[in-house]
Amino acid sequence: MIRLWGQSALDRRELLRIGGLALGGLSLPALTRANPTPARRGGSFGRAKSCIVLYLSGGPAQLDTFDPKPDAPDDIRGEFATIQTRLPGVRFSELLPLAAQWTHKTAVVRTLCHDHNDHGRGSYWMFTGYPYPGSVPDVNNMNRQDMPPVGAVVSKLAPGPGPLPAWALVPHRMDVAGGRRAGQFAGSLGPRFDPLLTGGNPNDDGYKLENLPLVANEPPDVVRRRLSLVDQLNAETAPLNSLAMSGTIRDGQARAVEVLSSEAVRRAVDLSAVPTAERERYGRNLFGQSVLLGSRLLGAGVRLVQCNWQRTQGINGFAWDTHWNNFTAHKDDLVPPFDRAFHALMTDLERTGRLDETLVVVAAEFGRTPKITRSNAGREHHPDCFSVVFAGGGVRGGQVVGQSDRIAARPSTPPIPPADFTATMYHLLGIDPGAEAHDQGGRPFVLSRGTPIRELIG
Repeated sequence: MIRLWGQSALDRRELLRIGGLALGGLSLPALTRANPTPARRGGSFGRAKSCIVLYLSGGPAQLDTFDPKPDAPDDIRGEFATIQTRLPGVRFSELLPLAAQWTHKTAVVRTLCHDHNDHGRGSYWMFTGYPYPGSVPDVNNMNRQDMPPVGAVVSKLAPGPGPLPAWALVPHRMDVAGGRRAGQFAGSLGPRFDPLLTGGNPNDDGYKLENLPLVANEPPDVVRRRLSLVDQLNAETAPLNSLAMSGTIRDGQARAVEVLSSEAVRRAVDLSAVPTAERERYGRNLFGQSVLLGSRLLGAGVRLVQCNWQRTQGINGFAWDTHWNNFTAHKDDLVPPFDRAFHALMTDLERTGRLDETLVVVAAEFGRTPKITRSNAGREHHPDCFSVVFAGGGVRGGQVVGQSDRIAARPSTPPIPPADFTATMYHLLGIDPGAEAHDQGGRPFVLSRGTPIRELIG
């Protein structure tokens, strides 16, 4: 009978849980895949060794952030004044004084456009580059026929050498009650390329990752004792030999235990050890600490991290989906925490020399209507014209790409579709956006039907 370091006997459920490390995305093939990256093509191709996406779920109001219209009528312009950025003639909302300091390093694209007017299908289109083929209810039931988002493709084609999975969502998926929204897992590529979900609340003082099968915050000797358990299982448990994963427990998971006990991983996931002043710079709130954790995961070898703004943050509980109280929410709950976290991230990346090789993307599923709903001071869904921000990782900064009309309702220059958005990310990450890949059934598909945004990539 096997006992766990003097504890109670292991039952079959516990054996399956331990053996299941081989099935949960942290088997060694998943951790140390060595798939070759595409050949470099010079210029901006492949300049980004990693990428962090700040996903402002719900859709920020472009007029109240990156594309204000100070000369528009009152019922369009809204309540906020504008401020001059570091780029002559380029103005942001007064709520973005810190982001305004970075316009010499950023590229603001003001003409993203698509026609999915709901959150689920809009986010699917933005992060896979393909319109969702089903209905609004269907998109909240992800399946293995879904197109893979950029993170999953990176995980399959160019995962990098780091010990952790190549792709992570921090801290949770953006789901609805009773459903799991499509476009957030690997879809047709299969579970091997699903993201790491960090879970929990990174703003907790003693935050530790919840969803790593091995708790990397534990001391190395504890993790090594888990490795010893693997030896015990292989040596003493005859019934385990009949399980499908038995052949991988020693060869795969033993090495997985070792990489998860590395100091780099331990430092990355242990926010409780981060100095108070550093945590404060990012903002002591859920999103700010998610961005801090995301940056640290990049340093530990995760290639693409998506930090999701959760609906639980703020008194209104609607993320950026401001159908009511748009101005109060933007002023109190939304823009200042984003502005602070973005500034801290950019400052740290530049200070450590990582900005040139780290792609920073600020995006959402759509924007908000120019016309204010006077009955509740809200702005509604608006996929017809909205803004995204790129920085670092080969991006040609110091510019605004595209112009919206006088009320930010429609592009007045050629619109930029989500396929071009994803194609740009692929290009900068060193993946040919027009390349053909294969899903888990061997069926071919093209990564993106778009082309990289020419002004961004030089």
